[in-house]
Amino acid sequence: MALQLHTLIECSISHHNLFKIIFYFLFISTLIHSTTSTSNCTKDSTSTIYKKFLKTQCNSTTYPNVCYKSLSPYTSKIKTNSLTLTKISIYLALKSARSASMTLKRLSSKKLTHAETLVIADCSENVEDTVDSLEDSADGLVHLNGTTTSDERFQWDTIKTWMSAAITNEGTCTDEFDEMEVRSSIKKMIKTSVGNLLFMTSNALAFVNRLSF
Repeated sequence: MALQLHTLIECSISHHNLFKIIFYFLFISTLIHSTTSTSNCTKDSTSTIYKKFLKTQCNSTTYPNVCYKSLSPYTSKIKTNSLTLTKISIYLALKSARSASMTLKRLSSKKLTHAETLVIADCSENVEDTVDSLEDSADGLVHLNGTTTSDERFQWDTIKTWMSAAITNEGTCTDEFDEMEVRSSIKKMIKTSVGNLLFMTSNALAFVNRLSF
């Protein structure tokens, strides 16, 4: 009888300990899940704020859809900082200019008519000028931090001038299509490449105009 009672007590204690262990792990699991869910909600909320900021900023540009599509991969860097947004938009315009320049170089190596050779040569020169203007603009942004000093205002005005010149060059590139006979396939390649560059530069200039005091 005593032995049975002892065994019963041991089993009772063992079950009690097992219950405590199970309860402990359930508690920890719930706590971890709760913490993870809260963290995920915070990240989702922050991401939504960044995307909303970018959407609002892009809606005031000339080409809002191009703006949002090109800049949305950089929302975690831009956050809600207008200066960072402007810098990245100029860097992307510069990247697009270099891509357009490479496209024109590839076209120039193909078998072309005399008119096509002239158009591509002129367009290449205009795009190279655009690359130079955007490089100057990107370099000029390095030390700007959004203050209202006279030096910084002067630098913003200079960047505006460079970028306006870049847009003029891009427009000149495609204007010659109306005067010269160019195959539709070549015309399409140039218009697509230079057109995208024009969209990117115009949007970047819109951001510059907003920050140039």
